Amino acid sequence: MQPSSTSSNRQHHFNLCKKLQEALQPFLFKKIVQKNEVLLVEGALCSNIYFVRTGAIKQYYLSDGKEFIQNFYFEGSMACHFNSFLTQTPSSSFLEVLEGSELWVLSYHNYKKISEASPKFHEEIAICMAKMNAMRVNLLLLSDAMLRYKRFLEEEAGLLQKVPQYMIASYLGMTAETLSRIRKKLSNSAA
Repeated sequence: MQPSSTSSNRQHHFNLCKKLQEALQPFLFKKIVQKNEVLLVEGALCSNIYFVRTGAIKQYYLSDGKEFIQNFYFEGSMACHFNSFLTQTPSSSFLEVLEGSELWVLSYHNYKKISEASPKFHEEIAICMAKMNAMRVNLLLLSDAMLRYKRFLEEEAGLLQKVPQYMIASYLGMTAETLSRIRKKLSNSAA
């Protein structure tokens, strides 16, 4: 099966993030975090970019006590509430560790220092952030729940082993019941 252009975009995004991490190594510090550790709370300023070396992070917001998954970040990803980080305004979401993880951390202070010295760096970070947001928005713009799930299976099937079904449903903008029906329908049609 030929990789879709979105899959190649994802690979390009990961390669770009990895190159950035390697170039930034002198400015990064290593952080080992445990499952369920909260890296950012709603209303706080996002003061770090996290390069995920191993493990997983989820980004979510709460509405009426219910959790809505905005994104997942795994090995090779750059995790951050980008708007809060770039504008130094309060975050509208949380960042929480899903499993024990090793992160490389770029502080806002170092980010500003590097950006002032190298406009090219600022451009590369912006490209990386834009690609991540575009991939997420493109998935959510598929109006049909079945199409969203099929796209998810093409691009991010690895999440199935790492993340509970209710989180995947939230990530795809549907209820756990809807996801269960879709999975059953696909299973029946494959049989």
